[in-house]
Amino acid sequence: MLLVYLVFIIANICSIKSHDWGYTDENGPNNWPGLCKNGKRQSPINIETDNTLKDDLGSLKFLHYDYAFTGILTNTGHNVQITLSGVPIFLSGGGLTSKYVLEQMHFHWGAEHTIDGTRDALELHLVHHDKKYENVSIASQHDDGVAVVAVLFKLNDDDNDNLYAILKAAESVSQWVGKSSIEIQRKVIPVHLLPNDRTTFYRYSGSLTTPGCQESVVWFVMTEKLTISESQVEILKNVQTHNGTLASNYRPTQEVGDRKVYHHLLGYSSSPISTPTPFVFLAAAILSSLF
Repeated sequence: MLLVYLVFIIANICSIKSHDWGYTDENGPNNWPGLCKNGKRQSPINIETDNTLKDDLGSLKFLHYDYAFTGILTNTGHNVQITLSGVPIFLSGGGLTSKYVLEQMHFHWGAEHTIDGTRDALELHLVHHDKKYENVSIASQHDDGVAVVAVLFKLNDDDNDNLYAILKAAESVSQWVGKSSIEIQRKVIPVHLLPNDRTTFYRYSGSLTTPGCQESVVWFVMTEKLTISESQVEILKNVQTHNGTLASNYRPTQEVGDRKVYHHLLGYSSSPISTPTPFVFLAAAILSSLF
């Protein structure tokens, strides 16, 4: 019985240690193990706009994103996460070969993806799993099992009214002791957290940006940015965890390597435009002289 008890204690210690990760000091991103350290398709990345491949990948389709949902906000100790209740919310298009279900959304401050080396104030991740899997945890074990839409927020003098109820809830659970949740006092309409122009985005293959960094994610980084005020960002910077104040929770950018980063532009054709031959010009001249 004593041996069983000791094994139980050791197992729990190991379990706690394996989950003891964060964004600072010895438990920060540079010391995350496994794929986080050794993977070849890690996220986030710096998107160099001049090096992207322009093409029409097909429009992203956001089904039920315009519905109003009851939302629960949770301080996970690593971010603030929102889960919605109601009919399933789907993502398709953009080159995806399946339909994906929205499981949760969460924030990173500052932004994780950078554009031409510029890091914005905030990034929202809308995390979806392929509908053939039960959840993101299972889907992350399969190629392209997860699809994440990333929305960047740049600083602005004015508050973003669409974030008011979410940040009010974040304020309420900021004094974190264990995992704490609260109902968001206003219905959440996901489309209000997307840019108006959804016809352009970047797409690439990458990973989860938190341990264990599974390389199973199709990333869509929206080109158009939303805005947030400095005072709104400060609410998130004051979120508390067992490791202290979560002043920032972004993973540094990872090497792109030989991956292709696409820039979707609606109606864009990557096919070369053929140059008329001299024969075509001659034929046109002859025809014009006949009329």
